[in-house]
Amino acid sequence: MPTAPLTPVLVRMLQGRVGSTATMRLLATSPEVAFERTYPFEHSYLSYLTLLTRQIALPRDEADATVNLVYHESTQVGPLPFEASIFDPQELAHRSLVAIWAEFTHCVRRNAPEARYYAEKYWGRLSPLLDAGLKPVVIDLVRDPRDVVASIRAFNARHSQRLFGRPRARDEPEHFRQLVAGMALRLAELNEVIAIPRLQLRYEDLIEDLPGQAAKLNEFLGVELDAGAFASDQALQERHRTAPSVEASVGRWQDELSAEEIAYIERRLGRRMRALGYD
Repeated sequence: MPTAPLTPVLVRMLQGRVGSTATMRLLATSPEVAFERTYPFEHSYLSYLTLLTRQIALPRDEADATVNLVYHESTQVGPLPFEASIFDPQELAHRSLVAIWAEFTHCVRRNAPEARYYAEKYWGRLSPLLDAGLKPVVIDLVRDPRDVVASIRAFNARHSQRLFGRPRARDEPEHFRQLVAGMALRLAELNEVIAIPRLQLRYEDLIEDLPGQAAKLNEFLGVELDAGAFASDQALQERHRTAPSVEASVGRWQDELSAEEIAYIERRLGRRMRALGYD
């Protein structure tokens, strides 16, 4: 049985609808990769633990936090309510994350003794993990931004939901602009140089050559993923897909976006899109 702490596999995304659910489902075919096998695979334990331990070093609230804590007048927990002088709160935050990750590993391996990795769809920054000494690996997922917008709209319409930041926008045009702005920021982040192992996967390649992309992941992680098992999971594909077929999800923007929307995306993201192979 492995003894080292679980290595976090951070599945970072350009935006929603870029193949993250498919990637997680593919990772789920290996017993060496631990995470909740519950659709849509968004139990973000590492994000939670990072936020939890980060509270220690956040700026202190000058309100009545000390009184509330001492006399149990509040059940809320946040930054330290005391001015620390006998220890460094930032050091404690980092050491707490390392310690709690070791205990998390121990608890997970009670049910998954073969696990070497823990995978998560990850939207946070890498710096808190690296500063604490954790050693994650990164899988970056990208897709043609024009198809991303079309797919998000179709998903919300199909399921009568307001996801992917829609509640923060007054109307669809504002949501469209927010999606593009968010992808611009994410593309810049994904373009940053990082000193940890990283693999980039394109949605279009996952669609066209799943066995080949699974082989890349196998080599990257040193595991054995079963592309056949994923491909046979028709129930999940039907539940998650919005295009008539998987193949039809590539290039759908040509029929589903207006000329003005296409021009706006290409104007804002064109240079980074071309670097990823999207003309």
